[in-house]
Amino acid sequence: MDEKDLNKVNEAIERLNESVRDFYEAAAENTAAVQESNIQLAQNLFESGVEALKIQAEFNQYTLQNLSEQFQKHQEVFRELSRDSLGAYENFLDSLFSYYEEVLGESENVGD
Repeated sequence: MDEKDLNKVNEAIERLNESVRDFYEAAAENTAAVQESNIQLAQNLFESGVEALKIQAEFNQYTLQNLSEQFQKHQEVFRELSRDSLGAYENFLDSLFSYYEEVLGESENVGD
């Protein structure tokens, strides 16, 4: 092999080495980019999960507050209903007592 052929082989080897080096550099850069993308994705998933938990906690708090208000309203309605019912029963007993007094008074008058 003469020197000219040897130079061509050396140049080809250098180009091959350069191509391999460029390939590995590109692969390393792509790997770094994929890792960065994965980190960003994991961070977004975590933040989304935390945000979802915050929203759920706020919703639960709102629901409990609403239930508490509804319970208080129902309790007040029950109290009013109980008072009205007790009042009606009291009026019923008063009317029975009045009727008894009236009947008793008439029977005393008849006996006189």
